[in-house]
Amino acid sequence: MSIDESQEVYRAREQIRSLVASIKAMSQQGMSEAEFFAALLDQMLQAMEAVAGIVWLARDGGRVEPVCHAGLEAAGVTGSPEAEKGHLALVQSLLGSPTGLVVPAGAEVSGADGKPLAANSTALSVIAVPIDNNGVRAGLIEVLQHPQDEQVERGYLVFMQQLAEVASDYRQRQQVVVLGDQQAALSQVERFARSVHESLDPVATAFVLANEARRIIGCDRVGVLVRRRRKLVLEAVSGQESVERRANEVQAIEALARVVAKAGEPLWHPDPSRELPPQIEEELENYVDESHTSSLAIIPLEKPRPTPVVKPGGIDATAVAKAEAAPKAVPEPIGALVVEWFKSATVDPSQRARVELVAEHGKVALSNALSHTGLPLYPLINLAGKSRVLTTARNLPRTVLAGLGLLAGILALVFVPAELRLEGKGTLEPVHRRDVFAGIDGVVEAVAQGIEHGAVVKEGQELARLRNTEVDVALADVLGRKASSEEQLRATRRSLLEDEKISADEKVRLAGRAAQLEREIESLEAQRLLWETRQGDLKVTSPLAGVVVTWQVRDRLLLRPVEKGQVLLSIADKTGPWELEVHMPDDRLGHVNRAAQEAKAAGRDLEVDYILATDPGTRHRGLVREIHEQAEVRGEDGNTVLVRVTIDPDKHEKEELGAGASVTARIACGKRSLGYVWFHDVLSFIQTQILFRLW
Repeated sequence: MSIDESQEVYRAREQIRSLVASIKAMSQQGMSEAEFFAALLDQMLQAMEAVAGIVWLARDGGRVEPVCHAGLEAAGVTGSPEAEKGHLALVQSLLGSPTGLVVPAGAEVSGADGKPLAANSTALSVIAVPIDNNGVRAGLIEVLQHPQDEQVERGYLVFMQQLAEVASDYRQRQQVVVLGDQQAALSQVERFARSVHESLDPVATAFVLANEARRIIGCDRVGVLVRRRRKLVLEAVSGQESVERRANEVQAIEALARVVAKAGEPLWHPDPSRELPPQIEEELENYVDESHTSSLAIIPLEKPRPTPVVKPGGIDATAVAKAEAAPKAVPEPIGALVVEWFKSATVDPSQRARVELVAEHGKVALSNALSHTGLPLYPLINLAGKSRVLTTARNLPRTVLAGLGLLAGILALVFVPAELRLEGKGTLEPVHRRDVFAGIDGVVEAVAQGIEHGAVVKEGQELARLRNTEVDVALADVLGRKASSEEQLRATRRSLLEDEKISADEKVRLAGRAAQLEREIESLEAQRLLWETRQGDLKVTSPLAGVVVTWQVRDRLLLRPVEKGQVLLSIADKTGPWELEVHMPDDRLGHVNRAAQEAKAAGRDLEVDYILATDPGTRHRGLVREIHEQAEVRGEDGNTVLVRVTIDPDKHEKEELGAGASVTARIACGKRSLGYVWFHDVLSFIQTQILFRLW
């Protein structure tokens, strides 16, 4: 080797030592993991003049993830899913290698048994060295380089191994920092755990969690959301006595927390390694614009799963199986923890560990508080727990009086009789009312003069006229064919009577022809009568004397095509008797039928009192005339039974009698206890929804 070559080698070694020393110094500056490995990869690629490089770190479950990369487009490992999958298999095999390896282009990597595990499908050489952390494989540094001399590639491998040792030292140092912070937080966590579990009130627990968590984590603000009626609501913010729910910032954080809770995974912002779903990203941008936060974490708080019970003979295997079994359905979070930083754009590992620790304690405390306050009859139980105040010497007379009053009220509900009146909605209708139908298909050609809403009509009066071109054409065709046949018949008869020169055979033929024409004329006459009858159906008449109750008759009918059987308008006789059509819910039909049978056995009619929507201040009375046997579904009222009630129209002012007017009616169903009359709906609900399901 010449002197110049020796000096060149010496300078290269000095540059490598200087670069390694620079990266080692950089690793001691407290940089984040992403920043350190990005800087390491950048300087390494520049020194090696490599095409591309990736730093892989091992995560939970044995999977590896790239923490940073450069130049992958030029390396040809991201062109297709097959290429990415093959390259990932190569990385997994290199990660299991005890030392660094150089994999030439197209070469294979074999396992301990000699079988090939993966292959380098690129046109570049792959140089990879592992990153160890206390004897545990923590990651891999991979470089893709143009094929070089074997000795040069080995020199690259030695250089990368030195950088891998620096990376291992960095990872160990980071772990030491994290462990030191966790150890320093233990004393704080102990006090935090005591304070957060002191109260069983969800709001008080949320306030303690927000204020104590801010001190432990070392962040700028902490918010706690609690599930209320299937929605996450912001209950507490550190450093604030109350929450202004109408504030835009509060509404924005609640909306963001709800979509994060629905996704079921914690949100760390900013997090360059994770691509957020569009719905979360939209709400996140909205909240950042409102709060101007630099970084935040939202941790959904799920109800903790039961821990196995230790019995005298050991751990309960059944409890262990239940605790480890996957839930049948994804549980909804009972709350959410929001941690914010306004000056720091990153969250270091120690802060992340403290956030997770606070979240674990917080979800247990919040779950206990919600379970406690969610007990049946909790207000009464809570009041009973404070009963000592009621039995003091000063309050004892009041307590006795209150108890006697309560007892008297219960006895009154049980023994005092009252009339059970069941309510139903309905309408006021005239008894004599008819719908007017179209007797034939056609187009409404005209509406009779004066036919409008409220017009008085007589029975048989023309209301409208239809036009059907098919009927007109058919009738004209029948009349034409009949006239032609009649003309032919006259000619045939004239020939038989006037022409004496015709032969006997011709006379017989003409007589037969005349008979045939007579039958055709009879058939055509019958067809004419039928078509004229159908033509008469084009005239729409009133089936009874009364008043038109259809609104906007001309706008609804004029020049509109109609079909046979279609309702055109309605006529009602408002001068005759009136009735109520009450739609009684079917769950009350048993009481109504029993009351009707008792009234029939006593020789009287079942009474009904009602009020009209047009005059709600006046109560009227009627008698049940008919109870239908079949229930029907009627819109929002659900299953109802029609009850017809006879009324006296003379008891009403003429202005009150409007067809279809809303009515609220109550049917008298006999005497029952006062408590049953007031709470029969509650008793029915308990019988159907609780007692029936327990049987």
